[in-house]
Amino acid sequence: MLWYILRSKAALHPVPSDPAATTLPAPHHQNLDYHPEAKPVSPLRKQSIPHPAQQHNVLPPPKSMSVIDGAADITASIHALVEKYSLDQFTIATSDGLVFASSMADSAQKDAARFGGVTAGKTLPEMQGVALFSLAHKGSDLCGIIRTNLRIPEDVRRMIEQDTQEILNWWI
Repeated sequence: MLWYILRSKAALHPVPSDPAATTLPAPHHQNLDYHPEAKPVSPLRKQSIPHPAQQHNVLPPPKSMSVIDGAADITASIHALVEKYSLDQFTIATSDGLVFASSMADSAQKDAARFGGVTAGKTLPEMQGVALFSLAHKGSDLCGIIRTNLRIPEDVRRMIEQDTQEILNWWI
């Protein structure tokens, strides 16, 4: 029996002087298949800190700033409005399609001609990248033209309308 045990050990670990030592036996995979024991999972869940939900394609909250203070003229106030609400462009147009005030001259004339006729009592069309609202000032029907690719929440739209009315009351 002792001879059998020694013989099996010699087969597993051959001596280098042995001619059979030139070929190594196949490794035992049972030693390589190491799987750690599963760790116990606590039944209690950790409470995460709530984070405000990020809504994609929505205007960020408005900045806390005045559209009147520090403005030299109505154009500076319109620029302040654009900065406050992170808009791309803002134009006030008359009912006959003329530019009343604008933050940019690039497309303001085209926007005023296209959307200026949309006044109180008419349905405001929905278009990608353009939001419209109507307002009256000193008996004149005006149209606010907002250029942005982001969705404007209703409460922010009302704030933009109020700030626009404030700009008109201050400068006109």
